[in-house]
Amino acid sequence: MTCLMLWALLAGCAAEAPERPEDLFWEMYLRQATQPVVHTRRERFENPEAAAARTMVRVSDEIFDYRTGRHVGTSIEHWRGRSVVRTRCVDGVRHGYLPSREAWDEPEASSLCRTGSRPLLGDGIIPGGLLQAQAEAVVESLRGEHRFLTPLPPTPVDIGGKRYLRIPVRARPAERDGERWDMQHLLFALHDAGVDPRSYPFQPADNTGAGADLTYFADPVTLLPAFVERRMLPSPGAVVRVEYVRPAEIPEDPLAEVTPWALRW
Repeated sequence: MTCLMLWALLAGCAAEAPERPEDLFWEMYLRQATQPVVHTRRERFENPEAAAARTMVRVSDEIFDYRTGRHVGTSIEHWRGRSVVRTRCVDGVRHGYLPSREAWDEPEASSLCRTGSRPLLGDGIIPGGLLQAQAEAVVESLRGEHRFLTPLPPTPVDIGGKRYLRIPVRARPAERDGERWDMQHLLFALHDAGVDPRSYPFQPADNTGAGADLTYFADPVTLLPAFVERRMLPSPGAVVRVEYVRPAEIPEDPLAEVTPWALRW
């Protein structure tokens, strides 16, 4: 692990590169899977052309504290340069924002605000809030019986004046009980780790049966993911972009901030 970490910190020292480049991805996976709070912003486009045009962008901001079960989720729309906060879920209660009055309307309980109905938490590949032993069991399963993720060698890149480790990952269908699955293997791995995937706050990425191409950008110091893009197969498929917001924490006043934002990248 020392050589692996040194290589990550230096991000380009060939002499200290890990013997198995995929080890870096799985170390990142472990670290993110054990984060007690997850905060992500996600946007989805039906195809690469729509992703490039960015005429209409819907961003979902989701925060979940696995220690307390607290949740805050916000939906924001960006349309030809105009942006607006639409709704915010706070611990199962829905709040609608009225831009004309710059105020929130009367809150109401909503099934759409239940954690189980919020599939946009995280990046759809790495769960959060797991104990170390559970995360290690998930990784062991995904590197063994339920292997459908193939990490490729990482490369250092500079974006916005900051260095990241770019880690491509191929997600391809793998057989189980005579059937071919891709993202479903994430649920199988959780089950192997003793976690009930039916109730755990984690929704895997779309199971197209054809897989996807993933690109992670990790912080070389913390080895935590900063950004990931997922291009679904068969091509041209949907494009999903996810930004990890850090530090991840539930705000003291979840309704205080109403300034629309988009993903930084």
